[in-house]
Amino acid sequence: MKKTTVHSVVQDLAYLEEAWPAIVNLKIPGTARSWVETPRRRGVLSAADRERLGKKGVPRQSPVDVGVLDLLALIASRSEDICRTVVEVAGLGQAALSGEQAQCKPWAWLDATAVTVAIEWHTARFLPTASAAKCPVPWLLVARLWLSAAQEFDDRTVPWVAAEIAGLVGAAARLLGDVRDGQVMNGICPWCDGRTIGAILGGERTMQIVYPDLDDESDEPVIVCTGEYCVPPSSACGMRKDGMPAWPRREWDWLSTMLRTPGAQLEEKASV
Repeated sequence: MKKTTVHSVVQDLAYLEEAWPAIVNLKIPGTARSWVETPRRRGVLSAADRERLGKKGVPRQSPVDVGVLDLLALIASRSEDICRTVVEVAGLGQAALSGEQAQCKPWAWLDATAVTVAIEWHTARFLPTASAAKCPVPWLLVARLWLSAAQEFDDRTVPWVAAEIAGLVGAAARLLGDVRDGQVMNGICPWCDGRTIGAILGGERTMQIVYPDLDDESDEPVIVCTGEYCVPPSSACGMRKDGMPAWPRREWDWLSTMLRTPGAQLEEKASV
């Protein structure tokens, strides 16, 4: 399993920042072609043609991809929640207020309500002014910059942020066709049959993509089998990653032909 760290979560937040414009571009698949671009016999329009035509015969735009809209909305709302939480947990407002206290700024320090309002005001200064619904990139950026500080105040921050964005990062990667660290392959290892400690009989998806060094962009990803006692022959695997069999990117096409599908695995066991 991919280890959750400040660095890995920061990388995921940065990925969502970079992916946002590309996902927005997928919101509308394209404009429907006019029926007149395709010759018709006797001028007869099909039902699909009539559906595409709007007022006065002008082609309607293609329908918006609802799945993409849902993902955009989730990224926007969670980005704002995460950003506000990180800034609050990091105590940025309190720190800014303490700095003014040290400079003897004229605040009503004895009034608890005034202090609370002052902290909220200072906290808001660290938040983006534009709505996250319009563009969550600034909110993701602020959360990324102060995540480490928030984690120092509360060690539950990083696990919570990781859980909030895990599904979003996975959905964005699938939509854009990106390869992400920790991605599980949809197939069963032919050499260990997907055996793990919790699944002695096998059938688990133990093959996953791993980036050996996230800080080194030149270091290519590998596919690693995390199954118990997975020992493929040297002719099938000549690389190891932390003692586990691994395959570099140049071997992925060949490896994909070797993996067994979960359904085929079950059928094979039933026939025995």
